[in-house]
Amino acid sequence: MVAGFAAAWARPAVPADGWWQEVSRWCEATFAELLRTVDPAAVPASRVTGDPVLQSGPTDGVAVLEVATDAGSLMVTVGVVDGRWLVTGNDFVRSVR
Repeated sequence: MVAGFAAAWARPAVPADGWWQEVSRWCEATFAELLRTVDPAAVPASRVTGDPVLQSGPTDGVAVLEVATDAGSLMVTVGVVDGRWLVTGNDFVRSVR
């Protein structure tokens, strides 16, 4: 699920509607709606370069995973929502070059 979200997120050349449709399928509804405001052209990464790595949790139904991309690390927060793990947030840390 995190790998699918990351792959859908790291596509800055995709039109906004198509980008949102792909990322939102992995997300909790409130977070999915927040992503409607994202301009995919502003997404700094264009491809995933590694598998998700657990950074914290799962604790109380929440975990944070890091996914390496060509521009830095995508931090993905997931939570249990109605018995399913869904993306509830994300952050991005650019690589220092």
